[in-house]
Amino acid sequence: MTETNIIKPKRNFYISYLKGWAILSVILIHLIDWSNTVLTTNQTYWKELFYPGVFFFIATVGSVIYIAYGHYPDLKKPFRRLLTRGFQLLGVYYLYNIIKFFVFDFSKQPYYGQFIEKGTFDLKHILLLQSASVPITIIVTIGLFLLIGPLLLWLVKKVNFPKLVILGLIIIMIGLNYFVTLPENIVTNLLLSKNLVYFPPLLWSLPFLIGFYLALYGLGKKMGWWFLFWSVLAGGYAWYLITSGQSWRPSWYMYPLRPYYIIFSLALMYGIFCLGWLFEKIKNKWVNLGLATLRVLGDSTLGLYIYHWIIIDLTIWLFAPQYKSIWWTVSGFLVIFLIFKRKQIKLYWLEHNENLN
Repeated sequence: MTETNIIKPKRNFYISYLKGWAILSVILIHLIDWSNTVLTTNQTYWKELFYPGVFFFIATVGSVIYIAYGHYPDLKKPFRRLLTRGFQLLGVYYLYNIIKFFVFDFSKQPYYGQFIEKGTFDLKHILLLQSASVPITIIVTIGLFLLIGPLLLWLVKKVNFPKLVILGLIIIMIGLNYFVTLPENIVTNLLLSKNLVYFPPLLWSLPFLIGFYLALYGLGKKMGWWFLFWSVLAGGYAWYLITSGQSWRPSWYMYPLRPYYIIFSLALMYGIFCLGWLFEKIKNKWVNLGLATLRVLGDSTLGLYIYHWIIIDLTIWLFAPQYKSIWWTVSGFLVIFLIFKRKQIKLYWLEHNENLN
């Protein structure tokens, strides 16, 4: 079968909505935290709904790998694309780190003091991922996941029960991360963080594999039942934490990644799927415009992630200590981005209206 004869599956809008929510959530959290914005108690409760955006950001990488390439009979092109993209992200991270290390005035941002105090703020530690001049280590983790993406696609094509195999990998990762104590060395310290990086690959492989596994089943299938299941489980877990004197907030269980955060994120993920399904049924031009805009944002998550950090860094560099100015510069960047994407937004909007009719 030639590539021109490949029948591509129907676009999964749910993954686009989720990716759009993820990038907006991540940007919003960064704006609040890096601008030193003080929230009221009620506002901090609402902020908890945005922390799962980090989970979505990585889980959708796994989902997209299967959705985009799982239908290819010949995996040569998917392999080449995934490997190229993975190495590009690794290159972006190191290039950005090295340039910033030599030109940025780190005394203007207190975040970097933790690395300076530990004596790890030098080029050697940065290259070994034991320090950070750019807080985008998630790019390294995603790049590594893209590099192993071809292996997952190969397994799906070659084994008799691919869903069981991927589920087995998830169980193995749960065991390695939560029930096995690995010896400490430079490799395990990187894979398991040991307080060196925020997104250790071995630990955050769980969201990645979960996203890939759910894509095998189809993310939009039985969303109501899955939302109920994960919501009950998250609610029960939260009740247990509260009654045992612990915090119910998922943000407390992100670093290092713990089960409650994963379960809470899955509940919210299927809640977003259900909301997407409901809003798609509404015949309102503004609602449809919002869905189209969310899809466009979801199509450009990695680019937006990198560019918004560039804007934050430049703003802090040029306007410190006026950290709140990042609200204006990043918001302005998003507006300009959407203006350039207005034709794509209109296309999605028209497409959605046609589907309603």
